[in-house]
Amino acid sequence: MGNRLSIKSVFSIAGAEYIKWITNPRIIIVGVLFLVMRTLAVEPLLERAEKMGERLSILEPFAAIGNSGMLVLLMPCVFLILVSDYPVITGNTLFVVLRTGKQNWFFGQLLFMLYAVFSFIGSVFLASVVMSRGSAALSWSEVVRMYEARFPNEIGNYASRLLPSNLYNQIPLVKAVTQTAVLLAAYLFLLVLVLYFFKLLHLRGAGIFAVFVIIGMGMASVSVSSPVKWVLPMANTIIWLHYTEIMSEPVYPVKYSFFYFVAAIIILLAANYIALRKIQFINIQETE
Repeated sequence: MGNRLSIKSVFSIAGAEYIKWITNPRIIIVGVLFLVMRTLAVEPLLERAEKMGERLSILEPFAAIGNSGMLVLLMPCVFLILVSDYPVITGNTLFVVLRTGKQNWFFGQLLFMLYAVFSFIGSVFLASVVMSRGSAALSWSEVVRMYEARFPNEIGNYASRLLPSNLYNQIPLVKAVTQTAVLLAAYLFLLVLVLYFFKLLHLRGAGIFAVFVIIGMGMASVSVSSPVKWVLPMANTIIWLHYTEIMSEPVYPVKYSFFYFVAAIIILLAANYIALRKIQFINIQETE
């Protein structure tokens, strides 16, 4: 079995897995997610825009989606449903590994997952832009900044919590969207690496349980605003949690969240690589 790294083999494996992934009928669940996004995040903002006679920025619905506790809970769950079967380890995997080498197979799987993560985030972003019916302005709209001043009786309602003042008073829209997209992608990739680690140990069920425990604990810690939330990935993904409504100094600097994900992903990559070295493909006879 060859162990030399081959970029061509890595991209070939990743491409083959990606084609199987996007042609899997299970991908239709993304359409259901879009409907939920529209109901929970886009329509409340559009109703405010119509009431004010103003337009949203095309970027604002994505900022709302990526900073909604409910959707930051739901999106990883949908994504994990889509990728829970990967890497597919069957008797046929042995022949692929014999031909390409264990290392190339592993890096091909990781590259495929990066394809999947960015495709998923990209599709959410594009769907939010299409649904926004907004202008191409790259700054916070009057709808977001001035609605509560015009309608003070609606302060603190559900739509206000989609884009709280912690967000639009503290950082520009483009920066908020960029940071949201990057941190959400890092969150999904971290969960995938946890899933992969257990899959390489032939403990798929334990892996699925572990990632949903991570998601559930993250949601619980955010809901009760426990300081423990910063130990878990969900809080590190939601930008507005890093700020107060008025003070410019962050409660928890966003750069710390970037460091958190970089460190966690490096540790999980190392754990996955160690697990890979121990796996014996020759003993695999059937799909898990």
